Amino acid sequence: MTGSVPDLSEIGGPLAGDPPDPATAELAAATLAAGLLDAGALALGLSDIPFAVAFAAALHLLICALVGLWVRSRARRRRDLRLAGLLLVTIVPLGPLGAACTLATAALLALFSRYATGFQDWYLSLFPDSEIGPAQELYELIVTGRENAHLVAGESFTDVMSVGSPQQKQAVIALVARHFRPAFTPALKAGLADADPSVRVQAATATARVEHEFNERWLALDHAARARSDDAASLAALARHLDDYAFCGLLDANREAEIRDKALDGYRRSLELAEDDDGIRLDLGRLLLRCGLAAEAAARLEPLVERTSDSRILFWYAESLFQLGRFTELRALPVRRPDLLGGGAVLPDALRDVFALWRDDVPVLPDTAGKELAA
Repeated sequence: MTGSVPDLSEIGGPLAGDPPDPATAELAAATLAAGLLDAGALALGLSDIPFAVAFAAALHLLICALVGLWVRSRARRRRDLRLAGLLLVTIVPLGPLGAACTLATAALLALFSRYATGFQDWYLSLFPDSEIGPAQELYELIVTGRENAHLVAGESFTDVMSVGSPQQKQAVIALVARHFRPAFTPALKAGLADADPSVRVQAATATARVEHEFNERWLALDHAARARSDDAASLAALARHLDDYAFCGLLDANREAEIRDKALDGYRRSLELAEDDDGIRLDLGRLLLRCGLAAEAAARLEPLVERTSDSRILFWYAESLFQLGRFTELRALPVRRPDLLGGGAVLPDALRDVFALWRDDVPVLPDTAGKELAA
C-alpha cells in the first residue's frame, strides 16, 4: 500500500498544533486594556459610591461585549483566535484575573515556542521521505523473505521494536506505515505498547493512516463494484481487498468477522459470474477454511483437483480434507496428482515431509526409530 502525506503548508490559517503568535501589539494592547478597564470596574464596584455595584456590572458587561466584537473582527481578518478566544472566555467570569492569565499564557507561549517543534514539522517527521539505503534494504529483505541472508541489514521489524532505540523504532514505524503488510502488524502493536510516548503517538498515527488507506481503497472498489454489478473482476477485487483488510490484524474481533463475511459474500457472487476462474475459487476456499467452513471449502476446491496446475489449490484442499477427517481421500490425493504432490514434485520445505508422510514414503532409520521408542 502506498499513501502520501498531505501537504500541510497548503492549509489556510494556523494549524491546531502550531503555537499561536502572541508577540503582536494588537493582542497585547487589547488584553492589557481590557484587564485595566475591568480592574477599574472592579474597584468602582468595591467603592462606597451609590449604585456602584450596578455601574461596575454594566461596565464589566460592556467590556466583555467590546472584547467579543474585537474577537469577531479578528475572525473576519482570518487572524489567530486562540489567545483572543482565551481572553474572551476568561474575562467574563474572572474579570481582570482572566486578562492577567491570558497575558501570562501569551508570555509562556512566546518563551516555549522558541524551542518547541511546530505541528507541521512534527507530523512530517513521523513519515519522512526515506531514501536511506539500509532501511530500504531491510524492507526489501523482509518482504522477500531473505531477512536472514544479510545480517548487516539488521534485525526484523519486531526485534527492532523490542530492543531498538526510540529513533530506530520511529524509523521502523515510518517504514511500516509506507509499505504496510499484515506481517508488519506485530511491529505496530509493539509500538502502541511502547514505553516511549513519542513512539506510541507515532504508532497510533501510523495505525490510523493504514486504516484510513484501507477504507479509502474499500470505498473506491465498492463504488466500482456497484457500477458494474455483473463484472466478476470488480466483485473479486473488492472481496480480495476486504479479505486483506480482515487479515491485517488491526481490527477487533467483531469488526474482523463482519468484514470477512462481506468478503465471503463477494467471493461467492463473483464465482457465480465466473465459475472457471481458478483464482477466485482458490481465494474463496482459503477464506472459507479460515472461517472454519471446511466442508464448503472442500466442495469449492474439489472440482479443480484434476485440472489445476496451481499446487496451492491442492494444499488448501488437503487442509480441508484433514479438518473434515477424510483421511482416505487425503492419502489418495498424491496418487491423483503425482505431478504436483508425488515424490518427484517440487514442494515447499514446510510441506515436503508432510505429504511424504501421507504418501507413506518417509524413510525411517532404524537407530532413529529405536531412540524415539526409547524416549
